[in-house]
Amino acid sequence: MLAAAVATQPLDENQYTVSARLEISQILNGIMRQKALITASPGGDDFFLTSIVAIDDKRGCVTLECGRQQQQVQNVLKKQRLHCATTLDKVRIEFTCEGLEMAGNDSEPAFRTPLPRELLRLQRREHFRIPVPLGTPVKCTLSAIDGPNPGSASVELTLHDISCGGLAVITPPSLFTPDLGVKYNCVIALPGTAGVRAVVQARNAFMITLANGKTSQRSGFAFVRPAESLLATIQRYIMNLERVRRLNSTGR
Repeated sequence: MLAAAVATQPLDENQYTVSARLEISQILNGIMRQKALITASPGGDDFFLTSIVAIDDKRGCVTLECGRQQQQVQNVLKKQRLHCATTLDKVRIEFTCEGLEMAGNDSEPAFRTPLPRELLRLQRREHFRIPVPLGTPVKCTLSAIDGPNPGSASVELTLHDISCGGLAVITPPSLFTPDLGVKYNCVIALPGTAGVRAVVQARNAFMITLANGKTSQRSGFAFVRPAESLLATIQRYIMNLERVRRLNSTGR
């Protein structure tokens, strides 16, 4: 039986955001010392693995290993933005590099970029969850791949919130109620993509009060062995939403 609940506020990203330059430098130096691989993406479905090869605190810049594909390099320089994600001591670290330029030499090309202005530091169980704006809804299509009704007809639902750990959708009981523990094929129509695919597992379902005062069912799903490309795409979406929210809050 579904438990009634009132919608809670989303996680406050301030408790996960690091904006002090010294602390950012210390974290990036830790990543460099551990030679941690970084998943980097300039946008779209394009991503590659890189690592930090140097940090210059006096100049306030970071040098990243350069991708070997020339088209990929040109794409990074054209976009002038690189979304990065890695782990340090089992904590997920996410940040964005802007203002990239070429460094190094022909035999060892590299990207040089200013120190990121901020980064997110998330425990695996503390993925930052962000609500999807009502003005720009995102659709999600689910179809069961196991459980009592494998191969059942797909259903299109509205995304309620999303993180790199999973997602939640609004599931009107008259339309759909997930079978908890069952895995579903999932296609998420994130902006700027042709639809990203994942496998998700139903974890919970309960009633919430929506912003318009109406009640509906919210169902939560966890990603099952998500690909790095999926996580990079979701993180770009989250960071873009945060950027827009902060611009709107400051009026700039």
